[in-house]
Amino acid sequence: MMTIIDSQYFPSIPYLSYIKASDEIWIDAKENFVKQTYRNRCYILGPNKVQPLSVPVKNGNRKIPMDEILIDYKHDWIKDHWRSITTAYNKSPFFEYYEPYIHDILHRKPERLLELNQDIMSFCLKVLNIDTKVNLTNKYESGEKGQIEDMRSKIHPKKDYICSKIKDPIPYPQLFGQEFAAKLSVLDLLSNTGPESDNYL
Repeated sequence: MMTIIDSQYFPSIPYLSYIKASDEIWIDAKENFVKQTYRNRCYILGPNKVQPLSVPVKNGNRKIPMDEILIDYKHDWIKDHWRSITTAYNKSPFFEYYEPYIHDILHRKPERLLELNQDIMSFCLKVLNIDTKVNLTNKYESGEKGQIEDMRSKIHPKKDYICSKIKDPIPYPQLFGQEFAAKLSVLDLLSNTGPESDNYL
């Protein structure tokens, strides 16, 4: 059975855990963009609270396929994201090892959101030692006939984990806060646990 999942910006930890546990995944390049999801946002833990980072896109209110969604660079959001990421993690034990790669990915300024997310995915697969085969779809799969395992929007910032393969993250050391913050970006895991991140997943 074909497993289809949405594309994510600096993916959430449960998302990457799910991918690591799979043999092959198809990222939906042809679904319409959905607002207020991980497709163009992630969450990091800063000195004061959990902070969302959102990539602005053009015409996000319209029904436009993911592989056609353009990033809006009218505002210097890259500067804002980079400042927030470094403020959150520059004192963490492992951020310095990943910092140049994350910086380069953000500052390449690709035209399309999917291209940015795929650059991030390639980075994640490498540093987390994930050998899952990850593909892009070339047409929209509705899944109406039960021929696919549809994971699109199942891992969502406003939803509980409803798939049996996805559980709340196990706590790991974090730099800020007295209580463990779940549903964060892989940036938090890498910065705080470094080479143990793949074992954690």
